[in-house]
Amino acid sequence: MRRMSSKIPVIFCIDVEPDHRQVRRHSPEPWLGYERMQRYLSELRPRIEEISGAPVHYAWFFRMDPQVAAAYGSASWAIDRYPRFIEEIERQGDELGIHVHSFRWVEAEQVWIQDFADQHWVDHCVESSLEAFARAVGRRCLAFRFGSFWVSTESVNLVERMGVRFELTIEPGRLPIEVSLPASLSGAPGTGSLPDFRRVPRAPYVPSESDFRRPLRSGSRSICMIPLTSGSLRLGFRPRAYLRRLVDNGFRYRRQDTPLSMWRRWKAPNTFSQMLDGALAAQARPYLAFAIEVAGTGVRPEIFEAVDSCLSALLAHPARSRFVFSTPQEAVRILT
Repeated sequence: MRRMSSKIPVIFCIDVEPDHRQVRRHSPEPWLGYERMQRYLSELRPRIEEISGAPVHYAWFFRMDPQVAAAYGSASWAIDRYPRFIEEIERQGDELGIHVHSFRWVEAEQVWIQDFADQHWVDHCVESSLEAFARAVGRRCLAFRFGSFWVSTESVNLVERMGVRFELTIEPGRLPIEVSLPASLSGAPGTGSLPDFRRVPRAPYVPSESDFRRPLRSGSRSICMIPLTSGSLRLGFRPRAYLRRLVDNGFRYRRQDTPLSMWRRWKAPNTFSQMLDGALAAQARPYLAFAIEVAGTGVRPEIFEAVDSCLSALLAHPARSRFVFSTPQEAVRILT
């Protein structure tokens, strides 16, 4: 078992999407954040391979939902627009998956909303995205991520029926949020609510068909939920804060309650490197999984700088020689 766990799989997810939530419907713009991030990670790949001594595989999740189809004239616009990038992704053996937002156009207000409340609309977004992927890429999509921290049991069951094998939306420790118009969520109004991620497993698991947050025995379904990485903040002398964390997340997950979001600026005593230490120490079979949005890196320089800082800390970590940047399938294979 020690030999099997000597490697630490790292799943690095990149959500490929437009730079703005409120996409112009009749004058679509190039995805500058994606262009920048693809070049950046291409240049970083040889350095990671030298540090880890293993091939580097990223996981790219493309938007092909109704918002993209309506604004750009084709759900697979990005696949058609950036053929050289797609060729590089496939040549390097990276994961190519789907990232879905439930944006719906409201004509009266001339605005896009994120409609989480209408499961039928969400189903349409999921089905049309996966169908567009199959047409554009020539195969079924195996890896999937929802947008804006949203997911539901119905949608997990749906993506499994459509061939998805790895779902990577969950960020353990996140609180439930009620979303209601005209409140803004990630640059767009919304409806419905975001789920409670406080008591979800902190390792890959097979989800229950009645509640995606509850694990079943391994091998009982074809889909695997892979939670992103969470650590725990040093709270100083604040007994109530520690007690609240324990009550919310339970004793087992009390040290994995804060998502290690790479868009954040992590400062002492909770630097990104220190958070990594805690996250790795809390796991019986260590793995790391992170997600970044190219939208933020395209329009906000401070977001790109934060991602670069976190990646630098990751590649300077004492365990870096054990890191293997993996596709979801490779990561699960290493862990099991």
